[in-house]
This record gives sequence, C-alpha cells and structure tokens, in this order.
Amino acid sequence: MLGYHRRRPPGDYVVLAGFENDLLVRDPDPSIAGTQIVHISVDAGATVDLAESFKITGALTMVGPGADGPEAVDPSNVVFSWADDSSEDYYTLAVYDAFGNEVWSVPDVPRVTGSATVDVAYAGPALEPGMYYQWRAESWRDSGPISTTEDLLGVFYVPATGER
Repeated sequence: MLGYHRRRPPGDYVVLAGFENDLLVRDPDPSIAGTQIVHISVDAGATVDLAESFKITGALTMVGPGADGPEAVDPSNVVFSWADDSSEDYYTLAVYDAFGNEVWSVPDVPRVTGSATVDVAYAGPALEPGMYYQWRAESWRDSGPISTTEDLLGVFYVPATGER
C-alpha cells in the first residue's frame, strides 16, 4: 500500500508515475495485473492512502532527436531513432506540436531485426520554424502495448528563420 499523507484539495485524481528521466515508465501492458491507471477521489481535508498501485517497466531508450533535451533539427531530414525492444511485434510513433496536437503518426512501424535501433524518417506535414515538437514511440505485441519512451524526452524544434 502506498501512503501519501499530504492534504490535497477535494476532487478526482489520476495517480501517475513521477515524470523523471529515470529510464522507467508505467507499464502499459493491459494483459498484466497491476498495470491499469489508478483513479482516486479525495474528500475535503482527507489524507490519501492508495490501496492499489501500478507496475513500472523499462522505457524505450531514445537515440534522437531530443534524447538529452530539446534539440534543433533540419526539417528536411528528421529521423526518429530509438533502441530496439527485441520482444515487440511492432511499434507506434506519434509526433505532437507544442500545443499537444498530433501532427503525424505511424501506427505500424515494423519490428526490427539485425539492428540495435529503430529508425523512422519523418514524412508528415511541413514542420514550422520556431515550433517545438515532441515524439513518442511505443512497442506492441499483438496483445497490447509493452513499453513506451520517457514522458519528458523527445523534444525537438525547427530553428526560427535566422536562428542557428
């Protein structure tokens, strides 16, 4: 049982894993017990004791862009790269703009064999100068997702005109 004894405003909450770049993410696999998202309701003035928790798993390791922090890219040559999971059937890839809008996705990136990384060239609409983006990859088996990239990594941007 997880205990959290700081007082919170009343309301409904979703319990999330800490957003740290610690190479761990909430396990998204729906076929394993303890991987469901935890929802709680808090009454005014109440303390919270979590009766359930969730499992974590190793994150897919990003190679780039944005593996170590926001990274400038050449919009004509953006390649998303991450370490191969080796137990996946396929991957999904999505790119979001700074407003959280999905600008491009690939729902079925084929599994990789014989390479340490998965590399996917960007083939979506033109990326805007000065805009920040984030990409996320997820590995899947036919039964469901098994891992994902870190929540705070994968940020990249197209330099504004005249910026280096």
